[in-house]
Amino acid sequence: MEQAILRAKKIKAVLTDVDGILTDGKVNFFVRDDGKIDEFKSFHTQDGVAVMLCHSAGLTCGIITGRRHPTTIARAKNLGFKYIYQGFLTKMGPLEDILKKENLTAEEVAYIGDDITDLPLLCKVGFAASVPNALDIVKANVHFVTRRTGGDGAFREIIDFILQAQGKLEPILKQVKASAWEKGPKPPLEVITSQEGIA
Repeated sequence: MEQAILRAKKIKAVLTDVDGILTDGKVNFFVRDDGKIDEFKSFHTQDGVAVMLCHSAGLTCGIITGRRHPTTIARAKNLGFKYIYQGFLTKMGPLEDILKKENLTAEEVAYIGDDITDLPLLCKVGFAASVPNALDIVKANVHFVTRRTGGDGAFREIIDFILQAQGKLEPILKQVKASAWEKGPKPPLEVITSQEGIA
């Protein structure tokens, strides 16, 4: 835990997978009237507040996901994520792109994932995190595993941990208690789509 805290202190950007982290990992399909198959996802409101906490603390938030779906884009835009790379089963390219755009090193980035496609990033970044329902091989390669499961506030738990390590959580909570929370501006969302992943 001490190593995880030391690593979390250096973080300036938080990147995450979607399915299994921001959601419970289940994909719910339904057939529309026109015969086409669509899907819906469920997100946790506490994870949404976590992105607002990142804005207050000056942390950049991004998504790198293997699936492509407008629901994820809408959620990312609504919350104030800065980047969403969708359709990327090979995720190292998006990480390198974000490092260049934000002028960061991998050591200054946190990544949250739960499956084998996340392993290259989890092994590269400064702070790697996962959830209890992730694959065992993933949990063996991270610095922090949440108590809460994916889609049930796990992302929030990780953000709270990072902000606590950096000494930024308590000042924000004081603002909240005083009804004077300076949430910070939402950045415009940049959407980058690959055809590599799953539609």
